[in-house]
Amino acid sequence: MSAKSNVTRRCHWVPQSYLKGFAADERKPPRIWRLSNESGDAELKRIDKVAVRNHLYVVEGDDGQRDDAQEKRFSELEQFFSSSPWHSLQTRYVDLSNQAIRKMVALLAATMFVRNPAHFELSKRIHRSFVDAFTGPRGLPDAVVIGGQRVELDHATWSEHANASEDDLKRSWFDIMNSCGDVAQMFLEMRWAMVASDEPVFVTSDQPITFLHPDLRFRGIQNPQTSVLFPISPTRILCMDHRHGEPDNQYYAAQHNGAAINLLIWRNALEHIFSSREPHEVCQQILAIEDDLQIPDDEISNGADGA
Repeated sequence: MSAKSNVTRRCHWVPQSYLKGFAADERKPPRIWRLSNESGDAELKRIDKVAVRNHLYVVEGDDGQRDDAQEKRFSELEQFFSSSPWHSLQTRYVDLSNQAIRKMVALLAATMFVRNPAHFELSKRIHRSFVDAFTGPRGLPDAVVIGGQRVELDHATWSEHANASEDDLKRSWFDIMNSCGDVAQMFLEMRWAMVASDEPVFVTSDQPITFLHPDLRFRGIQNPQTSVLFPISPTRILCMDHRHGEPDNQYYAAQHNGAAINLLIWRNALEHIFSSREPHEVCQQILAIEDDLQIPDDEISNGADGA
């Protein structure tokens, strides 16, 4: 068998080892409920058939062979989802101030954020916008100001940058993913709290790291009003925020059968939510608390289409 035939083809941006915690059954491979926020009915799908894209983390080398080294790096990191500390976090009342636990979770959350294809699409849009802005009769400036900082531009490499291929942009994306320690550190510096339920009520999605801000836009992780949701299991949701005047590392009981949190996860999904229980029940509970949450009808109906 050639080396090429051993290259990973199906790349899961939401790890199967993570999704197993939300499985609806114990078959092999396990199934999970999937519901689209665009169209279609709820489906009971094999976990290996969801949140997957061919060659997402694979590029072609100079020799014409596909290289899946990035996928293999993820496989090593994903072993955390099978570890005893992660299993304890899913069901027990773990000390959230434990630095080993915090570092593991922060790294997993940071990686799951940047490895999502939505992050790659954003990178491509930024690249295209940057190239378009400086391609024209005025030419390339010597420097630009980004986020208040002056960034020098190398004219010698501009052509290479401007004409970057899909694989070139992927390699830049891989560099970001492999150096996401800064993102993990931002998560570590936030206040942590866990919302816990005695019953399996919480869902996750094809974009598990949910950023929240009062004006409904992503304002950066370090924005004082930014908070983050990370579904750990059907009974645990990690919440991170900058409210350092509030108690840290606490557990709080879930309200409304987890419906309020599930709505936020639903709205943040690229397309699908994943659940251990039938999604119609999830959506009915969201609709049932509409008045309590004072959410406009159109926002509820947009989320419940197809339910």
